[in-house]
Amino acid sequence: MATSFVQLFTALYEWTKECPTDLKKDLDEFFMSKEFLDRPEVFYKGFEDSSEKWVALITMKGVEDTHAMLLNHFQYDFMKLHEARGTFSQVSPAPQMPNAAAYNKFVKDLSKANRILRAKKTVRGWARELDRATEMVMIAPGVVESTDASNPTSYTPLPSLLSTSEKSAASFGMWFISVDIESYEREHSRILEIGWSIWESRVNKFVDKHYAIADYRHLRNGKYVADRRDRFMFGETVWASLRDSITAFQEDLQAAASRNAEGIFALIAHDMSSDEGYLKKMGVVFPKGMIKFDTLELNGARAGDSNKTGLGKLLDELNIDNYCLHNAGNDAHYTLELFMYLVRNNAKVKAEATLL
Repeated sequence: MATSFVQLFTALYEWTKECPTDLKKDLDEFFMSKEFLDRPEVFYKGFEDSSEKWVALITMKGVEDTHAMLLNHFQYDFMKLHEARGTFSQVSPAPQMPNAAAYNKFVKDLSKANRILRAKKTVRGWARELDRATEMVMIAPGVVESTDASNPTSYTPLPSLLSTSEKSAASFGMWFISVDIESYEREHSRILEIGWSIWESRVNKFVDKHYAIADYRHLRNGKYVADRRDRFMFGETVWASLRDSITAFQEDLQAAASRNAEGIFALIAHDMSSDEGYLKKMGVVFPKGMIKFDTLELNGARAGDSNKTGLGKLLDELNIDNYCLHNAGNDAHYTLELFMYLVRNNAKVKAEATLL
């Protein structure tokens, strides 16, 4: 007969929850005792299929024996536990646990294994988004027309990862907008700069914009963050109020949504949660057809690593020339350049893999 289990932490929780208050301290000590822990063939580890994580297990025989031990020690008849629902694969015996230190190491090792699993799952999700971004770029009219069919970067994922409307918009042509926000280093609610860059894929055209906020002209970074507000390298800086700057950005979002029948465009940022959070607080309304890509995550997919790398360090690692970072317009420009590098590199890697 196959061995049946209960999750160990569930069993400990149920017994502790039921325990009378005056016995809880003694019960905690019992669960860390050699008598409870040092029982071969009682404790296991198993991969829980539903939650996709490693868990500590105790056999039903171990549960029954523990119930008898608790009754003997505390003269209190704890409730009987039932076999756990769900399935556990890759079940194997836990290491011997003669003391609390060994138990704590067992739990720590399980936590470490689960962190690794979560990181791998995260990277797989990022890899899917990188493949989606790659397909959107590589089927764009401006790219297809300028690509040599013999070049491996002409690769297109099969089957498509895009929805019908996304593929239609990408094939017709859409806008890709990268954005960056620079705030005051001593009070992050005060926005000093907004920069965004646009790639219009239908005609393969790039445009860079940089707005410096006139409301805070008197505030300057420099102690904790480099002050590069006056060093926009890809056009002229527009000095405007925060309201007018946001209006200009909002108008470009609406223009992006009107470029194809599906209303689809892509917003790109390096650490999307930060820039998106700033924009929402400033009252920006994101059109329904907007798709988000985070170059922090797309690079994680490229590197196979869930650790995140800052923009400047990453540009240097990839040998992408960059100057005067921490200017919002420059950062937006280089974020878009990074995005294009990542998708083209991914296309090349995938295409070369099909030739092996």
